[in-house]
Amino acid sequence: MSSVPTSASDAGSFRGAVRVAHGPDDRSPSRAVVEALADLAGVEPTALADEADIVLYDHVDSDALDSLVGRGPDGDITLSFTVAEYDVRVDPDEVVARPIE
Repeated sequence: MSSVPTSASDAGSFRGAVRVAHGPDDRSPSRAVVEALADLAGVEPTALADEADIVLYDHVDSDALDSLVGRGPDGDITLSFTVAEYDVRVDPDEVVARPIE
């Protein structure tokens, strides 16, 4: 996995957060969400549903997420939502996920 856990100083109010970059030459926003949640849950992304009982599509339409946020540098959309016991923020460049406090 290529997610990067942040320190409290890096994450501000996102203490214990995981950041995963996304972009047109990299992974999709929905894939970045899956990777961030898997990192927090301590499982591989391919095992997120089976081992952590988290299915992204149960919480958000991943195609819509990719379409809204993945429009490139002209898009300025930030989405926030809750998946299981995690808060997720998706902006044009990265996903930040953290446990709900």
